Amino acid sequence: MSDEETTASTRQPETPAETSSKPDQAAESSRSKPQSTGLKKESIWEVYWPGDPKVDREAIPVASFPMIIYFWPAMLTFLACGVLQHLEWASESTLGWVAIGVFASNLMVIVTDLDQKKFIIALLVVALIGLGAWVTTLKDMGLVSGAAEKLSLLDVTFSVHAHFVFFFMFWFFFVLGMLQPRFNYWRIESNEFVHYIQPWGRDQSVPRLGSTVTREVPDVLELILTFGGGTLVIRRDGEAVARIEHVPFLGRRMVAIERMLSVTRVKHV
Repeated sequence: MSDEETTASTRQPETPAETSSKPDQAAESSRSKPQSTGLKKESIWEVYWPGDPKVDREAIPVASFPMIIYFWPAMLTFLACGVLQHLEWASESTLGWVAIGVFASNLMVIVTDLDQKKFIIALLVVALIGLGAWVTTLKDMGLVSGAAEKLSLLDVTFSVHAHFVFFFMFWFFFVLGMLQPRFNYWRIESNEFVHYIQPWGRDQSVPRLGSTVTREVPDVLELILTFGGGTLVIRRDGEAVARIEHVPFLGRRMVAIERMLSVTRVKHV
């Protein structure tokens, strides 16, 4: 008898108890392994720039930004005017008027709330004023030339250092404001909406059942300066329980939020 035959003859058959225990061990092993949900883990840095709205995620972070976010045009304008004046590529008076004009336009965001109807009316008023100025110029009434002459007498100039000081002042408050959403934000999940204040953690939780998430655009200027931003409103039983204001890129975020809330996910414990 060969060695192989001896080995085969001495091998004992498996007992029924051993056979039945193998599926139990396999099932226990499969339960011990973490099951992947197939959802992408969100990043807290998405409060600044949302990811691909067509990708399914575990949650979507959204934060309210301070109103300094609307002053990025003034900040960049003072920087550009300072550089152009230092290089002597434009007159000091022209750059001064440009800086004042952009800064005044930014102030309109926090002073007025122009919804869609008011914004259209404001555009029509500006168009009528421009048309009136053009007609008076054709008729040689002297109104526009007289006003331009009086404005030219105003010496609105800034030194190069003044332009840069205004830029750094805006930059400081802009960076300070941009840090706040990192520590005070909402986490929109499929089954609940949770407010976090770091480093303390959860501050408020709103169940998904019976709640709705809507987007409001109180001011068209805010919409433009935040690249499709607005206010995210969470309502429960018809009553607003949370308002997340001045959210940049909110139009892009709403695509991902609506995609998430269209499906109710069940967690396996």
